[in-house]
Amino acid sequence: MLKRIDADGGGPVSDANAVAAEPTREDPPNKVLVAEDNVVSQQVARHYLQAMGCNVVVAEDGHAAVAACARQEFGLVLMDLQMPHMDGLQATQEIRKQERPGHHVPILALTAKSAANELARCTAAGMNGLLTKPLDISRLRQVLDRFGLARSALESITGPGAQLNDPVDLMTLHAKFSGDTAFVRGLCQTFVTTTSQGLDEIDGAIAAGERSRIRLLAHKIRSGGSHVYAHRLAAIAANIESEAMTAPICELSAAADALRKAFDEATLYIGAGLT
Repeated sequence: MLKRIDADGGGPVSDANAVAAEPTREDPPNKVLVAEDNVVSQQVARHYLQAMGCNVVVAEDGHAAVAACARQEFGLVLMDLQMPHMDGLQATQEIRKQERPGHHVPILALTAKSAANELARCTAAGMNGLLTKPLDISRLRQVLDRFGLARSALESITGPGAQLNDPVDLMTLHAKFSGDTAFVRGLCQTFVTTTSQGLDEIDGAIAAGERSRIRLLAHKIRSGGSHVYAHRLAAIAANIESEAMTAPICELSAAADALRKAFDEATLYIGAGLT
C-alpha cells in the first residue's frame, strides 16, 4: 500500500555517509569521474568538486564510466548505483577487471539509501565506500582530503533548517551554494526541465505497466527534487520508487498525479522566488 504524504511535506532524504578504507596511492591525478544519469545531480557534484579544485568528467551511465576509465586515469570515481544500461555495481566490477597492476582508482558509491544497507554490497563489488545523496559538502571535502584531491579550501556551507511547508526550500538552497544566485537559478531550471520530462515518462510507464521503469524514473525524480530541497516532491517520488514493484497500478497512477501536483507547486514557487 502506498503511504500517504501529508500536505505539509515529507522529510528530506537521509544524509548519512560511510566510507571504507582507502587504497594507498601516490600523487593521484586531480580528476574526478562522476557517473550519474540525473542532470541535476551532475550539476551539483560538478559545482562542489570544481569549487574544491578538481577537474570533473561526467559519465551518464555505467558503460560510459567503464569506457572513461579505460581511456584515462582518475583520482576518484563517484558512482551512482542506479543507472540505465549498466548499474554502478556492474560498472565497478568491469573497471576493476580492466585495471593495470598498481593502478587502483578509489570508487565511492552514490546512493539515496542508508549506508548500513548498502555498504556491504558496494565493497563486495570492489568499491571503497559510499556517500549518500543529496551530497553533503563537508563530507565530500573529507573524502577529497582523504584521497589527496582537494587543492583549495572551500568554506563549509550550512543553512537553516528545511522549510517543509514550502514547495522548495529556496533559503537553504541559496545558503548551500553561498548565495550564488546564477547557479541556483540554472540548477532550478534544470530541475524543472528534467522533472517535467520524467513525469511524462512515468505516466507512460504506468500506462504500460512497466514497473522497473517506473521505479527507475521515480528514483531520478527523487534525486533531482532532493538536490533543490523540494522535500514533498522527493518524498512522493521515494514512495513510488519503494512501491513500484508491488503496489496496484491504480495506486501508482494516483501517486503519480500527486507527484505532478507537487511539481506544479514547486515550479510556481521557484518562478516566484527567483524572479
